[in-house]
Amino acid sequence: MIKTRTKILVVDDDPDFREAITVILQSAGHKTVEAVNAADGAGKLLAERPDLVLLDIMMDNLFDGYSLCHAIKTAKEFESVRNTPIIFVSAVKTIAGSRFGFKGEDVGLTGPDDYMDKPVKAAELLARINRILAK
Repeated sequence: MIKTRTKILVVDDDPDFREAITVILQSAGHKTVEAVNAADGAGKLLAERPDLVLLDIMMDNLFDGYSLCHAIKTAKEFESVRNTPIIFVSAVKTIAGSRFGFKGEDVGLTGPDDYMDKPVKAAELLARINRILAK
């Protein structure tokens, strides 16, 4: 059973996306914490200890999301939050017409628990969050 007031960290450099996702998540009863880039996200992950992370792939540089995801899943500094589920949310498909060709696992990077393309549909996002948190 999913606990009420699940805390979700939204890491994205797009303020409009963060605002829209926050409205969706809060209307579904979740608490939200926002971060504007990977470094901010890393700090808030450790300070806030969210139940799940929504993580953009491209922020300050092309691989920020992959780098942060890999660090969370493998680095000693994130050991206490290592099992926090991560969902990549990316606009690459919208911008380029196809998903990001880079496969982190091909170069030894640990990937997310799920991946969604922007723009996200509220119902699908909430269903995926609920499914992951129910595990």
